[in-house]
Amino acid sequence: MRVAIIGAGISGLALAYYLQKLGIPYDLFEAEEHVGGNIKTLQEGGYLLELGPNALQCTPELTALIKELKLEQEVIPTAHSTNNRYVLHDGTYEKSPSNPFSLLSNTFFSWKTKLRILKEKDVPPADITYETITQFFDRRFGPGVIDYSVNPFVTGNYGGDPEKLLVHKAIPILKEMENRYGSVLKGLVQHKNGHLTHQNISFAKGMQALPNAIAEKLISLHTDHRVEMITRNQGKYIISCATTGDYDTQEYNLLVLALPALPAAELLHFTFPGMAAALQNIHYPPMAVVHTVYNRRDVRHDLDGFGVLHPKAECPFTVGSIWSSSLFDGRCRPHEVLFTSFVGGAQYEAHAITDKKTLMQCVHQELAEKHHIASDKPIFQHMHFMEHSIPQYDMYIEDAHQMAKQLEQDGLFIAANWQAGVSVPSCIRHAKELAHKINLKRPAPSIAE
Repeated sequence: MRVAIIGAGISGLALAYYLQKLGIPYDLFEAEEHVGGNIKTLQEGGYLLELGPNALQCTPELTALIKELKLEQEVIPTAHSTNNRYVLHDGTYEKSPSNPFSLLSNTFFSWKTKLRILKEKDVPPADITYETITQFFDRRFGPGVIDYSVNPFVTGNYGGDPEKLLVHKAIPILKEMENRYGSVLKGLVQHKNGHLTHQNISFAKGMQALPNAIAEKLISLHTDHRVEMITRNQGKYIISCATTGDYDTQEYNLLVLALPALPAAELLHFTFPGMAAALQNIHYPPMAVVHTVYNRRDVRHDLDGFGVLHPKAECPFTVGSIWSSSLFDGRCRPHEVLFTSFVGGAQYEAHAITDKKTLMQCVHQELAEKHHIASDKPIFQHMHFMEHSIPQYDMYIEDAHQMAKQLEQDGLFIAANWQAGVSVPSCIRHAKELAHKINLKRPAPSIAE
């Protein structure tokens, strides 16, 4: 049995790594010269800039993988103070609730809303088809939590609109808690006294250290190999690459697409047109990532936390900002501070496609106003634009998920964040599970063997 994997983002890399550990032959094809997909670290002007994910939550699968890759010495945890998260409220930043109990002590909600939150444990579970995140929280906690809790969280973590994202797809743990405990609050209490998050980490040389370390372990990684066509003959897959080689005649028993939805759709257009059509409906809103540096003495805010989120109700320009220099050392010079701001996503698409000069100026103006920065312009500013950012787990993704499951019978599998979940740890966990699923399809050895 031989497996073809197309796409060397974190999902494809992790899958190849786990298949290799199981002794399953594979070929991993990547169109670019470099691996990692959206995990990109840029060194420019003495600054370490993350163009994709800025930190990782330490799940068991990720921790084990880091140990196997011997990356422990490169790991750097976030500072303790970064447990503080801030939300823009009435024009100023206030600490957001970190657990169910702090919901009642904050100034975000009225006493009426707080009393409604306490009654959540009495709300019976409900099975509602296509229930959105907004509808779920409205039903269980009341409408008062939407603007300053649900909206900024969903926008900041998923680049999405809580009125469109499906709760059982985007945040399945909430439905699991409702069904298992009869209450989200009761479920949160069972999970480490209300804390769902794990420790956040990065690497001394940036996030790209992780995909690079996996790539170094792989024996059948083929970079600069763009797959142009997939054909199927007698139940086996044949890969045609732009780069000439032996792969045009190599047959594969199983095919794994570790690609964003749109590139995957292009490859499946002739072989599986129904799946290709479903993939084209998955929405990836545009997003701009802007890095801005100031002299620390010009910034009056303490920056004692992870960063800030901006609710739509505040009519902001950016989704929010991460205080990168507060999270990890070595991101800028000691006398400076580095902000990583995000513009766009499903609720602010028009902001993301603003011309570059205007966009960067708007980011500076908002940072200066909200953080009380006494500087006419930044020391340094850099923008990275993603035309297609985070896949949206709305009702249009349902067909693709259902068809992907059916196509596994034809030996076609998916390892991508539009199915596994948008976070890096989710993709790694899914890749490990998929490797074991593929291993079960390995033919049993013959008696002669």
